Amino acid sequence: MDECQQAGPSIVEIKVVKSSCHLMAEGSRLILEGPCISYEKSGPVCVTALNAIYPWVMLTRFAVKTPALDYDNENQCYHATCPCGTVSYDIRKL
Repeated sequence: MDECQQAGPSIVEIKVVKSSCHLMAEGSRLILEGPCISYEKSGPVCVTALNAIYPWVMLTRFAVKTPALDYDNENQCYHATCPCGTVSYDIRKL
């Protein structure tokens, strides 16, 4: 087991909660199992957005919760937006 998965792979959901992008429909989700995308459980992947929101993904994977980066205690997730400003995501550990 490598150091990225010492305690077993974390499972992170990146869910589209608001979208005006024809490529990323509301309700679409991307599931990460450790550092890998679960293609069987995931919808479309915008690599530009994933690259931009990846710091929040890493915080979620390693259970770091900080309101300085928009962690929402009530909903137990981070909120992030793609660089185009057209898609909003909730990022949470499952």
